[in-house]
Amino acid sequence: MNYIIIVIIVLAILVALIVAHRFSLKEKRNRELQSRAKRLVARANDIWEVLESMSLLIEAPDIQDILIEYFLYQIRQREQLVDTDDSQEFYARVDEFKNKRGSFNITNLLKNDAEINRAKRCFSQTSKLLRAAHKKKLVNGQACNIMRNTLRRRLLDLEVDAHERLGDAAGERNDPAIATNHYKYAKKLLIESDLKFEGKNDRIANITHKNQVLFGNAVADHLSKGLDKEADTHDEFGIPKDLDVMAGNKKTF
Repeated sequence: MNYIIIVIIVLAILVALIVAHRFSLKEKRNRELQSRAKRLVARANDIWEVLESMSLLIEAPDIQDILIEYFLYQIRQREQLVDTDDSQEFYARVDEFKNKRGSFNITNLLKNDAEINRAKRCFSQTSKLLRAAHKKKLVNGQACNIMRNTLRRRLLDLEVDAHERLGDAAGERNDPAIATNHYKYAKKLLIESDLKFEGKNDRIANITHKNQVLFGNAVADHLSKGLDKEADTHDEFGIPKDLDVMAGNKKTF
């Protein structure tokens, strides 16, 4: 009788341990799913942030649609992992964005290096997201490459425009050294870019002409100042006003 009681107790303990173990595994699995779900939401929010930033720099509905689809892909993946009660908020965000599309104030003028760097970072992130979307088969390879080249061209135009305008501004301030640096960098961007488009060579030639005019003006200004200085020390016949100078003697102090 005592033997049977002992066996029953041992079996009860084993069953309790098995149940506890299974419960622990289930809890661990739930925690893992919740963690993955949070990462998916974080990823979706990162995509959305890039989408919003990109949409203020370029008019590109096709690229927007791919980023939106990639954003929704993350949300659907989360729905497959865990029960959610806030998915509708994400879908509503998409609807609101699409309703506003076409009314965004696109930035066409980058004013300084900080804005240029932000634009470069935004387009780089967008390009990486397009590659990731291609790997998820949300866009085909040809379309992906076309969109990425569209981003590259837009960034090139924005950078060249910015440095050309900064060069113009420096020239107006009579700072030819700074102006030349901006013009040279604008030309460098165009020359080193492997993108081919109509008017590229004309753009390079125009910037070169601006720099030459600026340099010519600077030289002329320098010569003019030299002549003015000489006029102060010579009479109308070009003879030094200072007799010591005319005699070749230097003044001592």
